[in-house]
Amino acid sequence: MKKARKLRRKQGSLRKILLSWSAIALGIATLLLSYFLFQALTQQFSSTWSNKMEAELSGLRLTLQHQLADEEWSLSDQTLSRMATRPHVSHLVLLVDGKVLLSTRRADIGQPFQTDLNALHLSKDNPQFQFVQRGGHFYGLQPLQFRTRELREQQQGWLFAHYDASDQRQQMLQNTGLRIALLILLLVLYTLGLQRIVQRQVLRPLYRLVQFTRTLQAGQLGQTIHSGSSSEFAHLEGAFNNLSLHLQHSMQQIRDQHMRDQAFTRAFPDVAFLLDNDGIIRSRYGNQESPLPALHADLTGQPFTCWLQPLAAERIAEHRDQALASQDMEITEFRHEDFYIESRMTPLLSQNDDGQPLVNGLLWLIRDISEVKRKQQQIEYQANFDSLTRLANRRFALLHIEKKMAHARRVGKYGAVLFIDLDHFKNINDSLGHPVGDKLLVQMGERLNNLVRSEDLTARLGGDEFLVLFDELGDTPEAAAQYGSDCAERLLAAIREPFNIDIHCFHLSASIGIAVFPADQNEAADLIRQSDTAMYHAKAQGRSGISIYTQNMQQETQDKLNLYNDLHQAIQQQAFTLVFQPQLNQRGEVTGAEVLCRWNNRGTPVSPDVFIRAAEETRLILPLGQWILTESCRVLKRWRQENRLPDSFRRLAVNISPAQFMDDNFEHYVTAQVNSHSLCSAQLELEITESIFLGDKNIIRSKMERLSSLGFTFALDDFGTGYSSLSYLQHLPLHKLKIDRSFVMDIEDDSKPARIVDSIIQMGQNLGMEIIAEGVEYDAQRMYLQNHGCYEYQGYLFSRPLTEDEFIEFVRQNEPPSTH
Repeated sequence: MKKARKLRRKQGSLRKILLSWSAIALGIATLLLSYFLFQALTQQFSSTWSNKMEAELSGLRLTLQHQLADEEWSLSDQTLSRMATRPHVSHLVLLVDGKVLLSTRRADIGQPFQTDLNALHLSKDNPQFQFVQRGGHFYGLQPLQFRTRELREQQQGWLFAHYDASDQRQQMLQNTGLRIALLILLLVLYTLGLQRIVQRQVLRPLYRLVQFTRTLQAGQLGQTIHSGSSSEFAHLEGAFNNLSLHLQHSMQQIRDQHMRDQAFTRAFPDVAFLLDNDGIIRSRYGNQESPLPALHADLTGQPFTCWLQPLAAERIAEHRDQALASQDMEITEFRHEDFYIESRMTPLLSQNDDGQPLVNGLLWLIRDISEVKRKQQQIEYQANFDSLTRLANRRFALLHIEKKMAHARRVGKYGAVLFIDLDHFKNINDSLGHPVGDKLLVQMGERLNNLVRSEDLTARLGGDEFLVLFDELGDTPEAAAQYGSDCAERLLAAIREPFNIDIHCFHLSASIGIAVFPADQNEAADLIRQSDTAMYHAKAQGRSGISIYTQNMQQETQDKLNLYNDLHQAIQQQAFTLVFQPQLNQRGEVTGAEVLCRWNNRGTPVSPDVFIRAAEETRLILPLGQWILTESCRVLKRWRQENRLPDSFRRLAVNISPAQFMDDNFEHYVTAQVNSHSLCSAQLELEITESIFLGDKNIIRSKMERLSSLGFTFALDDFGTGYSSLSYLQHLPLHKLKIDRSFVMDIEDDSKPARIVDSIIQMGQNLGMEIIAEGVEYDAQRMYLQNHGCYEYQGYLFSRPLTEDEFIEFVRQNEPPSTH
């Protein structure tokens, strides 16, 4: 009751404070609003009359200026008199030089102006309209300039006006008083309404909230309050209601959590022991039927290591001491019979009176992780061994080689790595499928494993690549290389034995590269790279062989890589040049030329055989061939435009590689270049070699026939040195046969027959083809060819390959004299 009375007194004092401050706020608001309203209305009144006076005097000034200019003084006087008829106009005067010329008061006309303008703060020195208010009276001075016919000079005058608006001002003040009274009444009504709102919407809901908090303190959770007051108090009441429900829910959660904790303790899949400081088991939690048979018995009151084997017991005892010393959780793993067990020991800590930590025993958690360990072992196996052959994989081989290399350096022994690659294994996968190929790889791995020592490593690096590591083969690199070579011979012989897969019997061979360690290898990857380089060298020697790595191999590989890089850059920079070797007939006339490509790499000439072969290996022959074709058309166009070629000149021969010819875009490109350079297709001869016919013959024939129908001619270069089949000579649109220089070199003189040359000439004549011999260096060769029916020649007997300017000069010198 006392508390209730105190609450009422506090509530009453709050009401008085609100009333007092409301009265003060009402008075201050009334004074401020009355003041500002009065100021606003009086200012509006003054502004209205000022604007009115200025507008009327400005209009009067304009009228008087016009009338006085026409010397109509009587009309001006009438104008001024009409202005005086307005109720607010008290006095109007026209002043010139201090005298009254016109006035609404007739007695003042012609008299000096008596009104003191300075007292009214009006000045004749100001050329603008001036305005002064004295209560309800307004005074204005408006300058006026005029010129009469008699007086040609400009006259300065002033219009002085006195308006009397006292009645209007009095009415304005009365209206202002009524407005202020109405405003005060509204403020009073607002204050009374506000007081009632505060009473109903603030004080009463606040009192109900205080009562509600007391019920919460008394433990009556879950109750709610709804006063139906303002939205703010409704929000506050909602917060209190949510708090009441949340507390009720939290208490229920605590009870449920306690129940779940007890159930979890009973259903815990692991085993937990509570140990005292002496290591005695005081209680047990969790799974009562552990997979560990030793934990099925009741161990309460016994030492915690009573169920462990001696070695494991000693380790766990050390584990417990570490947990007590660190006062933190310690985790370890150990084996017990066939189980992998994880042990976690956590000290139970409290504080003594001095705030120091105090150990009150340990909680020992025992978990069976046997299944996890088995999965880890499986993952490690999959990471280190090939799933198909069950041999070591590349990752494991690299790690193992690193260890063996370090060991070899320590003991001063030498070993060898054999890199084995099956020859033409891809054909088996492509023809019979990967399942058959996989079975063959499994048998291959088994053979290799059976032929090496148990301490040697056999690995599958991927695909059909295998690796064998032999450790400590000899005291010198030579001895290790010899022993490795002997081992490789045995492995190669075993690989050549038949493989029986299902109904198939395979006879395989392999290329084996050998690298000796330790040498200059820094890492295992370097050793594998060296053996790989040696293996590719064995493949280059014809496959089914063995090659031991030397520094020269690495240099050759590096040189080839540098050549590829430089060739790629040269194509981008168009760093090539073209030369032209003349082709002549039996009369010594230039009938054509063969376009040849030259390249100086960093100032050093590179043999065309070398960089053309490299371009074909990297497919850079496509952009290179396009550049050669484009430049050839450009040069031929310039020669034609400048009329540099003789009438005997028929075609410019351009070499086309097989890859370039088989490119899908070749027909379009060659046609586009000829058209863009305004050339006739018959002026361009496409030289191809016999190796082109190793491709799809139908595609080749169709493409050649289409180009031939457009006017292009084909010359078969190096005839008789490559693909030896004569059927394509009859079925393909070939126009010219080129006798290879190797056959021409066999010609000595006309007394000794060169039967291959004779056969080629006879065959070409029978097929209606043109015949040209290249590599003609001696006049005896030319005479033999001419006597046997070959009438076109190309070679150093006539000219070496020439630059553009040199070729034009050669043509000029060999041009026959004109006959008239």
